[in-house]
Amino acid sequence: MAKVKVGVRQKKRERAAATVRDTGVYHGKQAKTGNSLGLRFERALFHSHPEFSGEVEARIIGPGRMLVVADPEPKRRNTEEDPVLSSFMSFLAADMQHSPEHITPLDAGVMERIGTLVSNVNTSPDEDLGDEALI
Repeated sequence: MAKVKVGVRQKKRERAAATVRDTGVYHGKQAKTGNSLGLRFERALFHSHPEFSGEVEARIIGPGRMLVVADPEPKRRNTEEDPVLSSFMSFLAADMQHSPEHITPLDAGVMERIGTLVSNVNTSPDEDLGDEALI
């Protein structure tokens, strides 16, 4: 009887691990590490994404939201890079690879509407937009 329960638990664990791999959601909790506090995540995160085994940086991006950025080469950081935009672009790239059937080309009607919306906007390709991010 005990062997059956162990087998069921193992299958549940395997199913949970497969769910984590499929969705990219990893669970963790606060843990004490010496005299400090840390965040402890499932092992699957570090197996799936070894870039998080080195140094990381955490940025608070909203109430209850934190962005963790892997920093494999801390000496060669690009200070111009926006971590939120980079994370969104990574998410978008992964989504495009995972679900290519959702990618559709812009049709002529959409392009025409865009042209109408910006037809009165004066632009110059030589205009200096400054150093501040525009997005």
